[in-house]
Amino acid sequence: MNEDDCIPLLLSLRECSEIDAHIRTAASKAEVADILNRHDLSEDDFLAGFPDLAKAVQELPGESRPTT
Repeated sequence: MNEDDCIPLLLSLRECSEIDAHIRTAASKAEVADILNRHDLSEDDFLAGFPDLAKAVQELPGESRPTT
């Protein structure tokens, strides 16, 4: 990730890296939605600022797997 990736969002490189790390460790689309909410980031802004990561999120299940 480089600084230009987040320019449309006006986020610092540190903020972009934090969002990226949180989303890469998410186990479901529901977790990603929660992460976006915590960072006050809309889905449109996420798609614009993190297009490659948004593609990877599409492969996640909708809900987290239940833990036993």
